Amino acid sequence: MSDGPSWMQADWGNLVMVSWLVDPSLVKEKLPAGCSPDLWEGAAAISLVGVEFSSVVVKGISWPWHDRFPEVNLRTYVQGPNGPGVVFLGELVPKLLVARLARKAFGEPYEKRKVRMEKRIRHNEPEAAYEWEVGTRTFRISVRAEAQAHAVVGGTLEEFLLHRNRGYNSFRGGTTYEVRHEPWTMRAPLRYAVDCATGDPFGPAFGPVFQEEGASVIFSDGSAVKVGYPRRTGA
Repeated sequence: MSDGPSWMQADWGNLVMVSWLVDPSLVKEKLPAGCSPDLWEGAAAISLVGVEFSSVVVKGISWPWHDRFPEVNLRTYVQGPNGPGVVFLGELVPKLLVARLARKAFGEPYEKRKVRMEKRIRHNEPEAAYEWEVGTRTFRISVRAEAQAHAVVGGTLEEFLLHRNRGYNSFRGGTTYEVRHEPWTMRAPLRYAVDCATGDPFGPAFGPVFQEEGASVIFSDGSAVKVGYPRRTGA
């Protein structure tokens, strides 16, 4: 992993990701200027993701009661002025300070919501579930995976989704930042479930998609991660 300057360092673990292939028109108008959908066999990809942050350090400071928390996000995949990357369509965390700081420093679409993560291991097979609340409704994504982890196979949809080291958004006329980590391993899914038929809070257009069978389901143990400082797109 690169030793370049980082705005944030953390461990990302217990990552669950369910992805769908969709018509590019579903996401095209939500992308920052200069970005276009990065297509897989002619389709755009979106991923509903749960991930646990731990050992969080921001600009060299570990904030009490804010160094560990779960996040749920919805992302899509793009080609941008600085290369391939991701655009987040929504990010949910249970910490108000985290949401405010991420919006102010990066312009990312963070919201403070009630988000919970549960994990259990049976017969060495991990299962992680993330829940989030919108009004009186509770939504959920979960994956149970095989005991054995393995490297991501080259040329697969999983490699296309996981091997991304850059984020983009429309903040201040266009912002990009690096995300650096060692290559992740993955565990094959044994079962998964997505309960978000309304699409909340990401938008009703995603509800029907979330009810379809996923094109890819991933569980990853994750790794240490460094997020670089934001800068103008194209710089």
